[in-house]
Amino acid sequence: MTDPSGSGPGAAPSKGNGAGSPDTRYAELRRLLVGPEEAQLRQLQQRLDDPVLHAEDVSRIIAEAVELRRGRDTRLRRALLPVVEDAIRLSVQRDPSVLSGALFPIIGGAIRKAVSGALKGMIESLNQTLEQSFSLRGFQWRFEALRTGRSFGEILLLRSQLYQVEQVFLIHKQTGLLLHHLSSRDAVVKDADLVSGMLTAIQDFVRDSFSPATGEDLEVMQVGEFNLWIQHGSRALLACLVRGVPPRELRRIFQLSLTRIEDQFWRQLDEFDGNVSTFAPVQPILEACLLGKLGERPRQRHTGRWILAGAACLLALFLAFTAASRQRRWNAYLRRVASEPGIVVTSSESHWGSYLVTGLRDPLATDPSQLLADAGIPPEKVAFHWEPYQSLQPRFLSIRRYQAIKDWIESQSVFFELSSSYVGDGLLRPVARKLLELDQAAEIAGKRYRVRIEGRTDPPGTVSRNRSLAQERAGAVLSELVRQGVPPARLVASAIPRSPAESGAETANSWERRVSFHLLEP
Repeated sequence: MTDPSGSGPGAAPSKGNGAGSPDTRYAELRRLLVGPEEAQLRQLQQRLDDPVLHAEDVSRIIAEAVELRRGRDTRLRRALLPVVEDAIRLSVQRDPSVLSGALFPIIGGAIRKAVSGALKGMIESLNQTLEQSFSLRGFQWRFEALRTGRSFGEILLLRSQLYQVEQVFLIHKQTGLLLHHLSSRDAVVKDADLVSGMLTAIQDFVRDSFSPATGEDLEVMQVGEFNLWIQHGSRALLACLVRGVPPRELRRIFQLSLTRIEDQFWRQLDEFDGNVSTFAPVQPILEACLLGKLGERPRQRHTGRWILAGAACLLALFLAFTAASRQRRWNAYLRRVASEPGIVVTSSESHWGSYLVTGLRDPLATDPSQLLADAGIPPEKVAFHWEPYQSLQPRFLSIRRYQAIKDWIESQSVFFELSSSYVGDGLLRPVARKLLELDQAAEIAGKRYRVRIEGRTDPPGTVSRNRSLAQERAGAVLSELVRQGVPPARLVASAIPRSPAESGAETANSWERRVSFHLLEP
């Protein structure tokens, strides 16, 4: 059966259904095509309308933007200048201690430096004035001051302050490289880059060795009549070599020139990459530092004083060289003695050319007094105080073992019956064993030796018979020792017979019918 209403599954869709209308399908198609872009546009509009989100976006690039803008021109600085001034003014009005606390380390150091420089200049001026006031030339200058109506100080500076700025070095503070160099016409110019490098090294040495307070730098170096004045800036150094006696005012001129260079070339100094050609425009500023005031230098005749000073310097150099040479020889001698086996130096003292050495010494060690001649030290100048001890050096242990075995062997004797040269079985086994041990100990101790086997007889009998019997006994002992493994090259047999005339008796004596041992060392 079919549904009479026509609404069954096979019925066509109604025209009035909104889901299938053309407007709906067009809206769906539009949503699919431009939906993501509309969402992004809404987000962008929200960022533009919301100040917080806009500020976050600007905060991500404001540092890069300021850096790029600052490199183009000075408009950004001019625009920020009133803002910074108002901020500082407001900070001072609200709490002056904040700004004063921040500036105190800088202002305090600058004030101390300025006061120190002023006091130093005043003392130098006072010393020079006193020195010139009571001399013949000083009276002449006082008369000139009265005659011309000028002050004595002006005449003093006019006549005595003779100087010439011979060389000027502009040095990059961070890298120590020479940026520019100028010299006067008559100056003796060396390698400017080498001078700059050495100056930087000297400053680092002074800073590392003496640890000056923060902000303190090397400012003056003096060699003979030359003064090297160094002005320190935040980015560069200005080193000026001045010959003669420069006035204190010259330092202010150098400082102003350095300040001018840093103000005009601050970007080149901050971005310096080793190219010094960018600093060629500083030459006019440096030329203004090549000042000088030449004239007739006052002649000072102190020939005798200079001769005495020179002689004193030569004498001091000679004494210093002699003392250093003597100390060097003594140190070398102590090192050699301390390196000797069996010697331990515990202390050494020197008193006006005489020496005392104390320590421990093995009796088998080298005598330190025998080493004095090689070191060039007079023996009468050195006293020793050694405490005996036994070193555990392998060589010394071997020598002691060798000596102990030697003493034992030389204390042994082999006795014989009357008119006999027979050696009993096993009688020489202990002696053979000790001789083998002696051979090992001698090799380690570096000893060379031979064992003399001495055959002896008692007085009864003829001399020839006793000599023959003594030789037979020595030979029998030698053969038995060789049979038991003793190297024959180490042994030598000899006869020492006794005659009635030698002993003063003709009776038999068993003590003399023996073979003894004696070690021969070259």
